[in-house]
Amino acid sequence: MADAAGVRQDKVRFIVADLETTVGTFLYPDPPSATTALRVPARAESRLAPVDGEMIDNSEALDGYAGAIASTRGAVGMGGVLSTELRANGVTNAYPTHVKQLLASGFEVSAYSDPNVTLIPSTKALTNWPGESVLVGPAGDGTDPGQRSPASMSIVEAMIDNNTKDEWLGAMGGVLATKIMLGTNGLVNYNSTITGQVAGDLFLDVSDTDLSGFGAEPTDQGKDPVVVKGATLVVKYTDADVTDQVITPDRFRNLEIDLAPNIVRVEDPTATNGYAVSPVFYDGAIGVTLQFADSSGYGNSVTGGTIMAGFKSGRGFLSIELTLTLDDSFTVDQTIKYDLPRIQYDAVRENAEGARAFTFTGSAVRAERGNSTSPFTVTYVHGTA
Repeated sequence: MADAAGVRQDKVRFIVADLETTVGTFLYPDPPSATTALRVPARAESRLAPVDGEMIDNSEALDGYAGAIASTRGAVGMGGVLSTELRANGVTNAYPTHVKQLLASGFEVSAYSDPNVTLIPSTKALTNWPGESVLVGPAGDGTDPGQRSPASMSIVEAMIDNNTKDEWLGAMGGVLATKIMLGTNGLVNYNSTITGQVAGDLFLDVSDTDLSGFGAEPTDQGKDPVVVKGATLVVKYTDADVTDQVITPDRFRNLEIDLAPNIVRVEDPTATNGYAVSPVFYDGAIGVTLQFADSSGYGNSVTGGTIMAGFKSGRGFLSIELTLTLDDSFTVDQTIKYDLPRIQYDAVRENAEGARAFTFTGSAVRAERGNSTSPFTVTYVHGTA
């Protein structure tokens, strides 16, 4: 129960977020009240806070008195962390919250063929989100949800105190730098660092507002998060002598995909708090970390020595395809596949929980200059009823 002395405390806290129908325009009223807004499946580390605040030094101004003159507040942005769980969703939802999180991370839906949604790192600019039900697909005939460019996100952290004097904090024009965490026998987490603008010119709204009815769980979202077990895993090795040789690693674990886009604050003298919406650039490599045990033989001429030789030459590559089933109760299962076709890596071998294990730190790259194959593809199959 709340402190009798009136001390503020989080009795309940949740995150509401969605893609913006107009880039950089806050989706929610002040105070937030849209019950149709989506509560994302956030983890407890999710928080919003003012960041990148500039204080303009005025200590050298002269007025003939001892001591410095107060600094002046300059530009300030909104940031924080959005950490979510991967969950199943209804088959009619081609763009659930985990897909939207990738779109806000600078990915695009490059293709849609019912029920397959294909996402890749994008070179396109942020655009207004047309919504799930607007049929603007490649066919142009209203038969599919179509392709989607990257979009910005509005995010609200709602803090329920006593249902009469609740608090909220908002970010608009938010873009994300996301890590996808796929720990074996663990949850699938999308851990995003937020770069956004201050919503409503407020660092914190403590007005007398009941926010307990704000937001709703997405329709047909699964009750339980996805665990990395029962997965379909394909790992291949390529170097000068072998091409796409399938290997079977033991004790595969701790796959982390760091999308690592380039996001910078953009100064804007016309903006209330001095910053514009930040673009998202994929002008560098996507980081990959993984581990699996060294085996006495992977077969087909690939050995632990081969893997280390590929590291030494710099021309050894791994590819990974990891497929998870989100819901198998449909006619066509709901699945998600993470495809990293070419990982250039450094490797160390050390003892790890009863095995000599390789730890790989690599980059998801393309094969060569002019090769337009995506370094990372996410294929979400929303299933068929």
